[in-house]
Amino acid sequence: MSRHVTIRLDEEFHERLKARAAALGTTVTALITEVTERELDEDRKNFLSGIEEFADHWGYFQERFGN
Repeated sequence: MSRHVTIRLDEEFHERLKARAAALGTTVTALITEVTERELDEDRKNFLSGIEEFADHWGYFQERFGN
């Protein structure tokens, strides 16, 4: 079951959102849904956190294993 939600956007932002959706060949609703789902994805958050930790130790990996 889907739910109808109303949000307020200023006109400039709405135009940018419509343009991005059109460039991607999708709708504004689908784009907002995709971005929101991505933001709420715990696996993605864990992955990004892991990348940050890896980046913090990148110098060690380069010293130890080279380029």
